[in-house]
Amino acid sequence: MFITDSQIHLFLPDTPDHPWPAETRGLAHGQLQYLPEDILPQMDGAGVQRAVLVPPSWSGDDNGPCLSWAAQYPGRFAVMGRFDLLNPDRGRIETWLQQPHMLGVRFAGALHRGEWLDLEQFGWFWEAIERLRIPVMLLAAGERIGLVKKMLERYPDAIVIMDHFGTTIGDLNEIDPWAHQDHVLELAKFPHVYGKLSALPLNTLEAYPFPSQTKFIRKAYDVFGPKRLAWGTDASRFRRSTYRQAVDHMLHTIDFLTEGDKEWIMSKTIASVLNWPAADGRSS
Repeated sequence: MFITDSQIHLFLPDTPDHPWPAETRGLAHGQLQYLPEDILPQMDGAGVQRAVLVPPSWSGDDNGPCLSWAAQYPGRFAVMGRFDLLNPDRGRIETWLQQPHMLGVRFAGALHRGEWLDLEQFGWFWEAIERLRIPVMLLAAGERIGLVKKMLERYPDAIVIMDHFGTTIGDLNEIDPWAHQDHVLELAKFPHVYGKLSALPLNTLEAYPFPSQTKFIRKAYDVFGPKRLAWGTDASRFRRSTYRQAVDHMLHTIDFLTEGDKEWIMSKTIASVLNWPAADGRSS
């Protein structure tokens, strides 16, 4: 089966030549760096052909390193880039997808000087996203899911991928990561909204195969269907599984999925949404 990991983080270390912003430095997943040579052997060992690179917030808004890695390893990586909404050059969104290896935009959390779902301040961006058919991955949980809904009510044809299916990140002894799943399910009425089944092992204190997660995957499947769901690991954020276990979890332990369902969830959905066909002509 052709497999595309819909989300991994690769990043350079915090150095004078590539400094991390002070306001986001503390968000790192514990690694000082995570490079292609760290992830490619794990991908190969798990039978994963390629991955979408998501530049992490802690290393800043420079997409250059990820784009260079996509060029260095053709067919293995492509990029959902960070877009600085406070940069006065708004026109660069018009040619965003003309950048080699760039597939769309990804937002995580809140801007340190504003909110990317503030339609009064950034409506121009969402209008362009809808008009230009640029896919956007959103890390949105809790009350921010409601802001996504308001944005979609104004721009209903925007292409949106809900990262981690809107689960809340935090101490599992204090939070229910799936507390707002029903709010994400409500977004299925918008035809171009997709759910990313990523970072699933991080939603439980259980060991592999994380049995408590099956019911939440089932709810997502029943509402969105396999053609609107995409699997991903969220590497480098590993605490309770290996890379191979994150792959095998979806391939071998979710018994209600058909082989056809798995083909969509493990690659075809994200390939279609991001317009990233398999380079060798095989079905993706």
